[in-house]
Amino acid sequence: MSRVKRLKLRVGVAMLSVLSILLVMPTTALAYVERADNPPGTAGSIIPNGQIVGGAPFLIQHTNDPTLTSIQDRGDLYKYGPDGIPIFNGHDPLGGIWGFDHVSHDGVPISSNNGYKMVGQSTVSQWIAALKGDPSYVQSHSWNTTFVDSAGQTFPVSNVSQIVDESGASFVPLQPGQNWFDQPVYATDPPRAQISIVGSDTIEQGKPLQFENHAFIEAYHTAYHFELIAVTNAQGRNVTAQSFSETTLAGRAPYNGETLYAPNGSPMVEVTGGGATTYPPTFVETTDGGSGRLNEISTAALSPGRYVIHFYVKDWFNRAAVAASASFTVTKSPTPPPPPPPPGGGGGGCTPPSVPAMPQNEVLSYNWSPDGSGGQMLTWTDTRWQLQTTTDGQGCTAYTWVDNPITYHHDYPLNLGHFQVTGLFYDPGQLGDVWSPTNPGASQQNNDPYADGSTLGGGTPRPTFGNPTRAPAVYVRVGGGIAYRLKWTGSPSDMPASADVTFRLVNPDGEAHVWTQTFGLLPVTMVNQGDVPVWDPSGNGYPPPAAEYGWVNAPIPKYAATGVPDSFSQLTAWNLSGDPSSAARLEASVTFLTAEGSSVTWTNTDLAQTLGYPTWYFLHPIPDPSARYGQAQPAWHRSYATDSFPQLGLHGQLLPTYRTGGP
Repeated sequence: MSRVKRLKLRVGVAMLSVLSILLVMPTTALAYVERADNPPGTAGSIIPNGQIVGGAPFLIQHTNDPTLTSIQDRGDLYKYGPDGIPIFNGHDPLGGIWGFDHVSHDGVPISSNNGYKMVGQSTVSQWIAALKGDPSYVQSHSWNTTFVDSAGQTFPVSNVSQIVDESGASFVPLQPGQNWFDQPVYATDPPRAQISIVGSDTIEQGKPLQFENHAFIEAYHTAYHFELIAVTNAQGRNVTAQSFSETTLAGRAPYNGETLYAPNGSPMVEVTGGGATTYPPTFVETTDGGSGRLNEISTAALSPGRYVIHFYVKDWFNRAAVAASASFTVTKSPTPPPPPPPPGGGGGGCTPPSVPAMPQNEVLSYNWSPDGSGGQMLTWTDTRWQLQTTTDGQGCTAYTWVDNPITYHHDYPLNLGHFQVTGLFYDPGQLGDVWSPTNPGASQQNNDPYADGSTLGGGTPRPTFGNPTRAPAVYVRVGGGIAYRLKWTGSPSDMPASADVTFRLVNPDGEAHVWTQTFGLLPVTMVNQGDVPVWDPSGNGYPPPAAEYGWVNAPIPKYAATGVPDSFSQLTAWNLSGDPSSAARLEASVTFLTAEGSSVTWTNTDLAQTLGYPTWYFLHPIPDPSARYGQAQPAWHRSYATDSFPQLGLHGQLLPTYRTGGP
C-alpha cells in the first residue's frame, strides 16, 4: 500500500468577502503584510480579480520548486504583491505573505491570474511555528526560489503550499464547492500517545506480559504514522532486545522509503493508521496499529525487578507525541521445596550440582511462502535454551538446558524504483558519455558544449539523466530514442525471471501507438546475500532484500497511429514551444515477473514529451529558442528499430548502425 502526501499546486488569491467572514471566527491567525525584507519599491498590488498591477518585473534566478521548474522559461517574468491567508487552530499572527503572478512567457504577456503564494525565507520559521510543524522536517522539504529584478535586487522566498503540507496542515473549504483560494488553512496538533498493561502489572518470570498502545493522529495527508517500543530496567538500561521485537508489532507496514527516529536514536517503525481528512481536523485513534492484536513483552530473559515500557509516536511530518509509559514488575518463579535429607545410616550425600555450558544457538528451520500481496514471507525458528532444575529419587539436584524454540516472521514486499534516464539520443546524432551495459563507467555528463541547450559555448555540462520527480521526466525528438533503468528489490529467494515494458505514444487528439518490448535484466547489477536466516538473539536474523536493475532502449515512433498493412495514418505530433497540448506524450508501464510467478509493476503516464529542437539532449524544461543549435550532422543514420544494446565507442559515442529504407 503506497502512501502519497497530497502536495497541491495552489493558484489564486483569497476573495475579500470570504476573508471578512473568516476574520470573525475564533482561534484564527491571519497572515498580514508588515515587513521589511522585500526589495523596496518593487511590490505591486493585487486587484479583485487576482492579478497584480504595478511593481517591477522579476526573473527566476534559481529554484527547486517543481511547480515553477515544470513551466517556467529563462526569460519568463513575474510580479508580486501583498497577500494573506487566514489560519485556524494556529497560535501566532504571521509576517507578510506575497502573491507572485506569472506575467510573461516567451516574451508574450500573460493576462490571467496564475499566481503562487510565497513567503520570504526569513519568516519561514514563523510559519512553521504557527502551523505547529517540525522545523527540521519542513525546512528539509522546502521548495525555495530566488527572484531577481533588473537592478539585481534578489528576493528569496519559499512556497506556502509546501510549508502548509509538510507541517501537517491543509487548505480546506468552509462550504461545499468552495475554491481553494477562498479557503483558510487548518493547522493540526502533534500526535498523542497512550499505553496500558492488560491485566496485572506484576508478572511471574517466564510468562508473557500483554499491553496495548494507542496513537492519536490529527495530521492531514497520510494514512501512516511511526511507533517505537523501548523497555528499560530500574537502572535505566535498555533491555528491549531481551524483551520485545519490533517485528512483532501489530499493524506494522512495509517500509517505503523514509526513516524517522525516536528520541533515543532508534529508527521508528511504520504503522498503518493515520490522520483525519475531515475539517475541522479531529484526532483519529489507532489501537495497536489498528489490528486488535495485543503486543507482548517476553520476561524469560528479564531478572526479577521493576521495568518501564516506553511508547513513542510520530506522525508522517516528524511531529512527536509526549512519550507514554507503563511500568511492570517481574517476580521470581516459584522455587521447589528443599530436597529431603539422604536416608539415615548411609553416610552418603549429594554431589554439589554444576551448571553445564549452554548449547550453541542456531536456526532450526525456515520456510519461504507468498505474503498475499506479491512479495514473500520468511518464517524461521530459532533455538531458545532455558535452564531447568531436576531432582532425582535421592533428592539430589541437577541442572539441564531445555530448548523452548521461538518462531519469527519477516516480510519482503516487491518494489520497483530508482528510476533513472540513462541516455537520450535521436536520429541522426551521437551520444555523449552516457551509461549503458557496454559503457558502465560513463561520467553521466554531456560533453558537447551546446548539447544541453545553453546559450554560452563551453558552459558547464549537464547530467545526461532525467529528473524522475518532473512531469514529463524528459523531452525527446521524434525519430530519436530514450533509455532508462529501474531497480527491482524483493525476496532473495525469488529473483526476477523476466521483465517487459509497454509503451504508449499518445497524440493530443487521442490517437495512440502502443508497443511492447523486453525490459532487459542486468545480472551484473544483482545484489543477493542469500536466503538463509542466521541466529540472532533479537529475532533480526533475516537476510537483507535482494536487488537487480533492468533497462530498456526504445525508439520514438514517427507515426503515432498506423494503418494496414503498409500505410501510415497519422504522424507523431511535436512542437517548438513545450506546450503539452500540441505535442505527443510517451507513457510506459514496466512489469517484472519473478521465477515463482510474482509480479510488480511500475507505471509512468508522463515519461516524455516530444519537442522539435535539433539538440542532442532535452533535459531542461523548455529549450531556449535563442540558443545556438547548429551541429555538424554525421552522414549515417541510427536504426530506430529495437536493438539489444547500443554499441558505444572509446569515448562513449554511439557507433553508427545503417538502416534499410522506410518511412
